[in-house]
Order: sequence, then structure tokens, then C-alpha cells
Amino acid sequence: MNAEGYLIQCSEDISFPEDNTIIQQTADCSTTFEGLKQNSTYFIRVCTYRILNGQKVCSDWYQTIKAPLKTIEVIDGITYVDGIMIANKTYALPANYGDGLTDETYQAYTAMVSAAYYQGIYLWMESGFRSYDTQAYTYQSFVDDRGQELADLCSARPGHSEHQTGMAIDVNTTSDAFAYTDEAVWLAAHCAEYGFIIRYPYGKEEITGYKYEPWHVRYVGIDKAAAITASGLTLEEYYGITSVYAN
Repeated sequence: MNAEGYLIQCSEDISFPEDNTIIQQTADCSTTFEGLKQNSTYFIRVCTYRILNGQKVCSDWYQTIKAPLKTIEVIDGITYVDGIMIANKTYALPANYGDGLTDETYQAYTAMVSAAYYQGIYLWMESGFRSYDTQAYTYQSFVDDRGQELADLCSARPGHSEHQTGMAIDVNTTSDAFAYTDEAVWLAAHCAEYGFIIRYPYGKEEITGYKYEPWHVRYVGIDKAAAITASGLTLEEYYGITSVYAN
């Protein structure tokens, strides 16, 4: 039937009991549920309705969706979402954070390089960890050369760079031509097997805040990398966060 509106139910119980279910009535199938508990899993379902002879007539319920809530923590000035350290245009790192690639990141990277080598693919590290001060110099160089608007598309402001996390690596080159190489194809197809994601995918510039960077990989662990890659989402989309400078 033609929908005049939607009913959206949210509950911690998949049976949606009346005493433990929030119901929202909307015109466009979008809503916000407030007061939900972090570290909890909720079930959501939707049906359409229309008014016939003054009565609300509802469709069958559509498929129930399981929706675990993300946990956002700030520890010593560092933001974590479900245990993943976040550094983007919205969330910054302290100036004194970091002193190199994390052990897990480096070990995963060397394993990936070795696997690629035996398949005839040659990967090397163009750039790894960058301190706050180094990023400040790098960013200002882009601003001086291209202006701030263009610089913000291809370089992070100091404190906002993933390289400062010690879990981001630029592979081989930062030239746009890298996208057309066998190495870029292999990296996109296999990096998740070693715990990495392509952090700034093609066509997602409005979401990540950065231009397509097929060379930039971020370590998140094998399980999370597999899930994020399979979803086709960016880190921001997957965890429901933004990447926008405050000014």
C-alpha cells in the first residue's frame, strides 16, 4: 500500500514487548531515539501505514535490524570509538602524543609486504609516523603552495593527522598515479587480511574530508578491517562519526 507514514520500534528485546519498546511515528522513515544505553544492543523494525476511513492501517513489519550501540570514550585527550583511536577533522590528538609506529602496526605491515613480494608486488613505506610538529610543517607547506582550502583536502592540520596515531602508513607514493598500478589494486584487495583499511576511498571525500588516497592505509586489526571493508563504508560511516573541522 502507498505509505502515508512509518512506525519505527526500538527495543532491547527482539519480541518488542510493550513495556520495553520505544515507538516513533515519522513521515520519512528517519528518527532519533534518545536515552539509549551505551554498550547495549537494540532491535529496530519498521512498518508503513496509511489512514483508511479514519483508521490507521499498518503493513507487516519489515526485517528486524540488530543495532549495537558504539561506545565513545575520551582518555587523556584521545577519542576512541569502540576501542578504535580516532584522528580526523572532528577529533584531534594531543600535541605530545606518539613516538613511532605501534608494534602491531609495524608487524602487520611487514607481514603484508612479505606476502605481496611473493606475489610479485613490491610495497614500501613512503611515510609512517609523523609527530605533531612534523605535521604542522607538512600542512603549512601545503597551505603555502596551494592555499588553505585545497590544503585541507590533501593534508591534515596538526593534531588531526592519522599518521600521528602510529597506525597509518602511506604506501609507495602519494602520487595520484598510484591508483592505476598493480600495487594499488593488490593493496585494496588484500590489506584487510593484515588488519588495514584504505582510509580515504574514492567517492567518499565529503565524508572523510580528504581526497581519494589509495596509498593511505590505517591499521584497525584484522577483524575490524574485514568488517569495515566488507561493509563498503568509511571509518566515519561505519562508526557514525563526523570528520569536519570546527572552523
